[in-house]
Amino acid sequence: MSQLRHPVSTCATRAAQWKMWLFKVFSVIYAVAVCASEDNDATTYSYRESESTAPPPFEPLVPVLERTSSWSDVFSSEKVVLECKATSSSELIFTWKKNGSPLGSGPNLSPSPDKSVLTITATSPQDSGYYTCVVEGKKKPSQTKESGPVEIKVYDPPTPDLQLQTAWKDVFEGEAVEFHCRVVSSTPGWTFTWHRNKQQLQNNPVEIINGDGSSLKITSVRQTHEGSYTCKAHLTSRGVNSGFSSEVMIQVSAEKPTLTLTRDPEYDVMFAGEAVTFSCAISVQSEWTYLWYKDGSKVTGSSDKLEVQIRGTADQGSYTCKATRGQNPAFITDPSGAKQLKVQAEKPTLTLTRDPEYDVMFAGEAVTFSCAISVQSEWTYLWYKDGSKVTGSSDRLKVQISGTGDQGSYTCKATRGQNPAFITDLSAAKQLKVQKNKPKPTITQQPDAEKLYVGENVSFECKVENSDGWSYDWYKDEESIPNNSNSLKMEGLALLNGGVYKCKAKRDKTGFNTEFSDQRTVQISEIPVPTLKLVTKWPDVFPTESVNMICKMQTDSADWTYAFYRDGTEVQHYNSDKDRNLSITSASTSDGGNYSCSGKLKSRDVYSTKGSPLNLHVYAEKPTLTLTQQDPDYDVMFAGEAVTFSCAISVQSEWTYLWYKDGSKVTGSSDKLEVQISGTADQGSYTCKATRGQNPAFITDPSGAKQLKVQDAPTVTLEQNPAHNLMHSEDSVSFNCHVNVSSGWTYRFVLPDGSELDLSVSNYNITSVATKDSGLYKCKVKRGTERSSIQATVTK
Repeated sequence: MSQLRHPVSTCATRAAQWKMWLFKVFSVIYAVAVCASEDNDATTYSYRESESTAPPPFEPLVPVLERTSSWSDVFSSEKVVLECKATSSSELIFTWKKNGSPLGSGPNLSPSPDKSVLTITATSPQDSGYYTCVVEGKKKPSQTKESGPVEIKVYDPPTPDLQLQTAWKDVFEGEAVEFHCRVVSSTPGWTFTWHRNKQQLQNNPVEIINGDGSSLKITSVRQTHEGSYTCKAHLTSRGVNSGFSSEVMIQVSAEKPTLTLTRDPEYDVMFAGEAVTFSCAISVQSEWTYLWYKDGSKVTGSSDKLEVQIRGTADQGSYTCKATRGQNPAFITDPSGAKQLKVQAEKPTLTLTRDPEYDVMFAGEAVTFSCAISVQSEWTYLWYKDGSKVTGSSDRLKVQISGTGDQGSYTCKATRGQNPAFITDLSAAKQLKVQKNKPKPTITQQPDAEKLYVGENVSFECKVENSDGWSYDWYKDEESIPNNSNSLKMEGLALLNGGVYKCKAKRDKTGFNTEFSDQRTVQISEIPVPTLKLVTKWPDVFPTESVNMICKMQTDSADWTYAFYRDGTEVQHYNSDKDRNLSITSASTSDGGNYSCSGKLKSRDVYSTKGSPLNLHVYAEKPTLTLTQQDPDYDVMFAGEAVTFSCAISVQSEWTYLWYKDGSKVTGSSDKLEVQISGTADQGSYTCKATRGQNPAFITDPSGAKQLKVQDAPTVTLEQNPAHNLMHSEDSVSFNCHVNVSSGWTYRFVLPDGSELDLSVSNYNITSVATKDSGLYKCKVKRGTERSSIQATVTK
């Protein structure tokens, strides 16, 4: 739509405008006169050429169409007056055209009675067009003449354009709001009215409307100012009013908008070389400018984002933001909640762990390394083995072990951010030791004995050398035992617990199994019962005598230590330095009683029951000795003879005897002492003692003494009675062989014929001699045995 020209209101301008109109009118008249002259010539020419006798048609002058209103652009409801001017000596007929077509009638068309003036009341832009008028004479025939066109432009009243100058519809109490209202029109002189919720506003100190009404400024908005704002445009000089502009809804918040401050990245701690961006989000969006603060002091920045390139701990602090908009005065929000930026001078430390933490691992197992950082955030991880990078980016690295090639020193780093990326220092290394061969566990037994006894406890331990993290499977006689620990304990063993035991190990975390261990054979026996015996070989003992008893098992006796009891009371405990023996060094009657013993294994706490009792009798007094008379029991003994002393004791047992002559010990140990007399040196007082045992030996008191008297060779005489050298037949004669020491002798008489006659008496009697009895008679004496004897010979 073309721009409407606004008339100038000054007098000079109006005078110039009338002069221009007069010039145009005179120009039109002149043009019409010229044209009429030319037409008359043409007509005359045509007439002259025509041989018709009819009168020529009437030819009116070309009419001049004038618009009497002072504006060419009109608005709906305005009127436009068109006047068709034509000079003629006869009456004329006026008709009207629009855009070359006859103009019909209508309620908005009002022609004058002669139709030379047409008043158009504009109703819509459809009334726009090129209007002309046509004249012809009433008297026929007559030609028609059409005026030049006059363009009429009809517009709807312009719709005002309402613009919110402050660029936000959501406002807060205390803010200023400004509206502008304008129309697009070439017609000057428009004024404006303002409306809130269709109610017209009036100028006041808060709602300020400028002179032509084109702006509305609310200097301090309150809740009552909330609503729908519109404006209207008015062309008062022509009575034109526009409709309402489009609405602008103003919402007034009683509270200031809230700010939400965020940080990206949201790392708890950051480090020099990193960058962080703070974002200030407001609950009501509009054209805000932002204010940034660190520890309460303003920092440079005006957008909703503040990027901080961290150089050190000086960038650490509490960051906040505010939002502002408008001017005179500017509206400023309350500060946001603070966001802390913690900057650490040193790089974060990494802790590398391994799961499982087995000292040694094996092919087929899997291990996971975990890289934990002292400052948590969105880290990406870098992994290394023996200093070379391996694939992995998370905080965990899983290694499926295929062999010793996976063994090595593992480390990690952490990185985050870009351009440039921040990278930590290397973690401490974690070693992964891989063993090629499948391990075989070692089985140990406690107690480590081939033979165990009923009631004992036994435990096995299954161990895999140089590694850890195992659980265990146990087997007895190839059948599984429900136990997963590295030890198998059995208490109160019974015979049925004997068998062959073995184990193997497995790792629950990796499912890895070892070989089977070697086997352990367990033999279980009943606890033996010991036997108590006397070492000293006699159950009857005497005061001060020593007694030695020994307690023994039937087998493996040396493996046991023993306790001894008298009448049920312990008299010697286990593990004494006397071991299997009970010794009484100096017996008394109180030591008598029933003795028994029990055994305890030296290596462990296995106790037997008590064995059968042994009775020990202790005499109140020492035994008495009786030294019997010598054998032979001669008053006097002679060299070459032998004599035997016998020492008898009142209590029989395995005694050893001690012999004494004149108080000095002589050789001999049996209960008999045989003395082979060699001379008077063997003469003396003989006694005996009895002894048994050792350390100390028990010795009786000495026996009574026996005297041994020794003389030189005895004197033998042969006496004849009667003592006649000559005898008569039938006389009797007696020979007496006399020894000066008479005891124990036997006699041998040697007769004249050489024969010998042994007699136990000293007399040899011939009751009746005869001549054959004549001769030399001899006698011999003898006593003792062949081994020990003495002889003496005499002749008569």
